[in-house]
Amino acid sequence: MQQQAEMDFGVFATAAANHARRRHLPPAPDADGLFDADGVAVICGRRQCHFEPACDLFGHVQFKETGVPLTAIGPGKWDPVAVLSACTMAKGSRVYGVDYDKVTPTNPGGVDEIRIARVVGADGIRPYLSKTGRYFEAAYGVWAPVERPLETEQGFRETFLVSAGKPTWAFRKLFEGFALRGDEHHRFTGDYRVRRALRALEDAGLMLIELGPRGGMATARCKWTARAYLAPARLNPDDEAAMEMLA
Repeated sequence: MQQQAEMDFGVFATAAANHARRRHLPPAPDADGLFDADGVAVICGRRQCHFEPACDLFGHVQFKETGVPLTAIGPGKWDPVAVLSACTMAKGSRVYGVDYDKVTPTNPGGVDEIRIARVVGADGIRPYLSKTGRYFEAAYGVWAPVERPLETEQGFRETFLVSAGKPTWAFRKLFEGFALRGDEHHRFTGDYRVRRALRALEDAGLMLIELGPRGGMATARCKWTARAYLAPARLNPDDEAAMEMLA
């Protein structure tokens, strides 16, 4: 808890956060992706909130005059999604969950899309559309706001309304930012929603962000951690034994 009292977390809300972030790296989760009380305090402090643990299982997240209770999933083990949700609710913002009946994850590049969506939604960024008609979508997947004359500006001849449950623009750009460039520099960090989502994923242990020499996110190198990927498919014990005999 001493680290939280000494750090000036206000600098994390600015573009010139590189100096403080280099001195105070994000907390590292354990093997199960969970954090101890010190890690929770750092995550909350990056959002100008204060974490006060009452015991190994209960605590409070405080933002100004608003407090939100926080419960661990085990003694001294705190889920980052619950921590981010508590900070978001303490600030009076909305937490976006995942409607599993409407969402069909594509897991681009083998990453766990649902896990990423839960982290992003807990930090107050909408990962999936909640209703039909907000965007048009071309046949090959390019989206634009409804008011843009797609056929005139981009030559699209066939568009249709996007249904609820499709990824929002900002959420899709989390994945496309790597695919459209050959390096680890994320292409769409100019959008504040993308930058905010990337930082939330970094705090949750799903993203590694190395800021550039001038600080900020424009020249940062972003990389998914191993925890962000889907676990490899495992055979049942009988099949594994058969594969070993074949080998």
